[in-house]
Amino acid sequence: MKITTTADTFFKAMPTQASQLKEKNLPDQLVRIDAGTSLEIVDYLPHEGRPDSAADDHVFVQLAKPLEGHQGIRWFVYGLHAQLEGTEPNNDPKDEAAEKPAEKTAEKPVEKAVNYGPKISIPGISRPVGIYEPVYFEPTVCNFTWAEMTKGGSRIPVDSTVTQRIVKLCKYMDEVRTFLGSRPIRITSGYRDPVSNRRVGGARSSRHMSGDAVDFWVEGMNVVDVFYKLKGFHPRGGLAVGNGFVHLDLRPGSPARWTYPGGPRVSLW
Repeated sequence: MKITTTADTFFKAMPTQASQLKEKNLPDQLVRIDAGTSLEIVDYLPHEGRPDSAADDHVFVQLAKPLEGHQGIRWFVYGLHAQLEGTEPNNDPKDEAAEKPAEKTAEKPVEKAVNYGPKISIPGISRPVGIYEPVYFEPTVCNFTWAEMTKGGSRIPVDSTVTQRIVKLCKYMDEVRTFLGSRPIRITSGYRDPVSNRRVGGARSSRHMSGDAVDFWVEGMNVVDVFYKLKGFHPRGGLAVGNGFVHLDLRPGSPARWTYPGGPRVSLW
């Protein structure tokens, strides 16, 4: 894995304004880094602020070796000044899509409540929802269901913050769907609780556990074509391609690109 700076920036000991650290005059807390610098890293993690605040646009990285003249290997960097490439070696998820309900052909309109299948309780939603119910209804009806995002209702969000991220992600994925010509999008993996994430071999800090990541394929399109089309549409967040699926997430901080073992080789940027 590596981080490449896209502008003159600073590595910081804390995710705060560089001017605040300059006032302290502590060289081990603020290091200037030139644009175009590439450094090997062993881990990275988007830094997120309080749940009631705007997403913090810093990313936390652990360098493979210290910077020259400095002992520290763990730094924060402003997300818009860097891009991340690669993923941990064992990030090779093997997840499967939840079964979709059988297609029904209505003979005549029936004036009765729609049956959305078995009901589940979702944190942050005041009523039980059917697993085949759209994730949201306004301003238009969502093209994705709770079954698709929770593997048939078997992966319940751990809290309402995760639920909010799932709704936000689905709204974004409806924009992706329109951008790709309104072709049907098939979800292979949506939200994963920590146990499920370990079971399928996901990354330790997978965004699937945060509720803002999805793996999918598009009917009638090759995954490489989807990846290349989305590079321009989705310049921030995470984007990757694997064997038969594309990964997209809404992580804060620096954009990240990678490929999975067994997947096609592509130009990441």
